[in-house]
Amino acid sequence: MDTLSQRYLRLCQAYSQLAERYTKLDIDHMALREKLVPFLMAFKYYKQMTEQLMAEKEAMQRELHDLRDRYQLLVSQNGNVPLHEELLSALAEAEEQMELIEETLKEQEADPDPNLLPIEKQLLEEYTKGSGDFQALLPQVSSHSGVTA
Repeated sequence: MDTLSQRYLRLCQAYSQLAERYTKLDIDHMALREKLVPFLMAFKYYKQMTEQLMAEKEAMQRELHDLRDRYQLLVSQNGNVPLHEELLSALAEAEEQMELIEETLKEQEADPDPNLLPIEKQLLEEYTKGSGDFQALLPQVSSHSGVTA
């Protein structure tokens, strides 16, 4: 009878260990599922987004091809008129930009420091000329050139 009880005890212990392992496995399985679901949702979203972008790309490529065909047709019908008009438009835009640059250069010549207040401009001028309070800061230049006649 003693051996029967020992066998039954070992069977119960094995069943208990199996139940613990199953519980741990079930918990691990649920944790993995919780992590897997957001991944699968993101994967599905990115797959749909990729398919949508591919469809848009194909539509844009078809449109580009159609526009190139239409452009070639227009060029063959009208000669170089569209190209000439594009060049004239680009030239006019470049001339406008040059006028703006020239105007900016004139403004800079008239007022090299437009962001400074008048008092700041005066201080800067005194410093560069070496006058006023800044006279002692600049090195003294002797009036003799060192050349003898």
